[in-house]
Amino acid sequence: MTQALKDETLEQIQKEVLFGFDDEYTISEIINDLFYDVDDFDVDWLHIEISKQFAAHKKESLQWKKPTDFDRLVAVFDQLNKEKIVSLHKAGFTRQDAEGDCREIIDELSTLGITAKGYCYYHIQDLERAIHEKVLFIGFDSVDYNDEVALKIANRIIELLHENNFQTCWNNSVETRIKITDINWQKAYDGIDYNYDRVFSIFQKEHTSTNKIVAKKTFWKFWK
Repeated sequence: MTQALKDETLEQIQKEVLFGFDDEYTISEIINDLFYDVDDFDVDWLHIEISKQFAAHKKESLQWKKPTDFDRLVAVFDQLNKEKIVSLHKAGFTRQDAEGDCREIIDELSTLGITAKGYCYYHIQDLERAIHEKVLFIGFDSVDYNDEVALKIANRIIELLHENNFQTCWNNSVETRIKITDINWQKAYDGIDYNYDRVFSIFQKEHTSTNKIVAKKTFWKFWK
């Protein structure tokens, strides 16, 4: 491996570790997929570097003041899910990915007789901006793209963000995402799925009268 390739790989590892959503094995798979066409890619070196950064980040996280901004964001999203607004953390890489993920969950909830009001999310590109620029954009919409309902959803998101001590910037347009300003992204891997599993767990607990279990879609985590 060239030094330039090692430097690029180390940046990718750091990014995934700072995101805090994936374990070492999953990060390794993500990096391997990025450099699948590199003939002399050193997989053993990759595993060592991931373990080093992963352990250092975990150690650093023990000194973080609680609750972190991420903890408070989870509280916001959990409450939105309780109010039938599908709310996804790290939903795909782009806006199109994220909205597709939200729509898929909404469709699956409908098979259980649960009708969501709308959705909100942030995706991987948003996370990159949160780390480097300390801002996080939250996308949103209503289930049927009704602007009036979407505005109500946006205002509820902002209300909950403010209740949890976040500062926001938004121009009251459904065409514009909500911006959380001055966010300090602190998250270490904790083994919790904050995406599909968490949404369904909350929706089933809050919005169904039975204990019917939804089969976990094994492919979902693979692509997240």
